[in-house]
Amino acid sequence: MAKSAEKFFDELNAKCQNHIAVKGHPFLRKFGEGKVSPAGIKKFAEQYYLFSRWFTRYLAAVVANTPYENARRPLVQNLWEEIGLEENESSHPNLFRRFVRAAGVDMSKLEEADALPCTRVFIDEYLFICRDGNFLESMGALGPGTEAVVPYFYRPIWEGLKKSGKFTKDDIFFFEAHIELDVEHGKNIQNAIMPYATDDASQKMIADGAKKILDIRTVLWDGLEKACCT
Repeated sequence: MAKSAEKFFDELNAKCQNHIAVKGHPFLRKFGEGKVSPAGIKKFAEQYYLFSRWFTRYLAAVVANTPYENARRPLVQNLWEEIGLEENESSHPNLFRRFVRAAGVDMSKLEEADALPCTRVFIDEYLFICRDGNFLESMGALGPGTEAVVPYFYRPIWEGLKKSGKFTKDDIFFFEAHIELDVEHGKNIQNAIMPYATDDASQKMIADGAKKILDIRTVLWDGLEKACCT
């Protein structure tokens, strides 16, 4: 007999919060302790930009992949919050670009920058899960596997950037904003798919999506630790 949807999500969220990609990864620990050099921060900014610039594409892929209007609604809201108005300085892409510039990255050359193998794998696998997976697997990746745990791995990055003394509050506001905002995004996605998480097969697809995206994020952190902390 399947667990209740509430119990399932309680257990899944606990597993995600304790995944190595979220809690305890050496890259996050070193970042939080201020042990990433300015050159390492610059490399992180460059590589994470190459991923994050496509995040709205991943959201759009899950919107297109989700057959139920009620389940799509929080994704569309999230998509708008991520894009906003391009000319608005507080739109999420502009907030992240502000950090990237403050880290010393030449934005005019960034579009031509080479993605590290770990970054390329993360970008490709993320898109594959969002675009080609069952919608429950995609929502599991985007919700419990991403939005619900962003505050846990953005916090050490934010703390490390503050400790570096190289950035103003505005420079790194992107991370502070997402620590607060993505708690709501995660809950909204969970509430949207809860009506469909009523049997073992559906719960397995959601959990598989969350685990897949966290496992591949571990590959990203592994690669960035080598590139940014040596």
